[in-house]
Amino acid sequence: MKQTNFLIVDGSSMLVRAYFASAFQGRIMRSASGVYTNGVFGFLNMLLKAVEQMQPTHLFVAWDVSRDTFRRELYPAYKGTRGELPDELHPQFDTTKEVLNALGVAQHLDERYEADDIIGTMARLAAEEKHDVLVLTGDRDALQLVHSNVTVAIMKKGISEMGYYTPESLMEEWGLSASQITDLKGLMGDSSDNIPGIPGIGEKTAKKLLAEFETVENLIANRHLLKGKMKDKVEEHQEIALLSKRLATIILDVPLTHELEDCRLSFKMESAAEKLADLGLHRFHTQLERIVSAG
Repeated sequence: MKQTNFLIVDGSSMLVRAYFASAFQGRIMRSASGVYTNGVFGFLNMLLKAVEQMQPTHLFVAWDVSRDTFRRELYPAYKGTRGELPDELHPQFDTTKEVLNALGVAQHLDERYEADDIIGTMARLAAEEKHDVLVLTGDRDALQLVHSNVTVAIMKKGISEMGYYTPESLMEEWGLSASQITDLKGLMGDSSDNIPGIPGIGEKTAKKLLAEFETVENLIANRHLLKGKMKDKVEEHQEIALLSKRLATIILDVPLTHELEDCRLSFKMESAAEKLADLGLHRFHTQLERIVSAG
């Protein structure tokens, strides 16, 4: 597993994965007071394993708040096809944030932005200060953040199976640079986020066009070089392509309340022990002690 000194975690992605991994097996846990904890349990299990294995000096967690971000203002149907989360999962977002507060872990959310935007902003700031950054997420949109000192780890099966992406491995596997990930979405769209793209253009065609024209803007500017139906498609849907690319582009200047130094990893053991005991999650206190002693 890659060693990093600045670990940035997509909290929403990790919690949702943690919840469904246990719910699929019928393990919906509650504390003695009736608080749902199966997602919290899985989240802490993954997070602390990542910290143990990666040994970061800094840790930061980003959260989604709602789907009504600035992207909905640009395109009201954005993420409009997604279903609702289970009732048992909803309260576990707040519970997990409370646990992280008790642990002393820096975290941030913003109603106008998505977790990806918060992650991108913190990754940029940390990279500019020459930190070796690792972004831990389940969202492939984050591949656009890959940089010489920003590696993106995509969770496949928790943190036991992940795909690590550097500029070199991204080009090798996807045939694209990090900056072209948004161009890819601009052309082919993204059904999971309900980003339209150009009708009739799939991944294979989009990559072929980007290999020749590099960006959506350059493709549009040189659409006269295209032939037949492809020329008609680009001509007719050029504004949709540009909008789709904008919707897919991660914002890198979200206002943050944390400085880089605020993210330095230092667990607050006393308040952590109290919160974990309250939720019946005592087992993690031993793991925290092991991490602190190893550090």
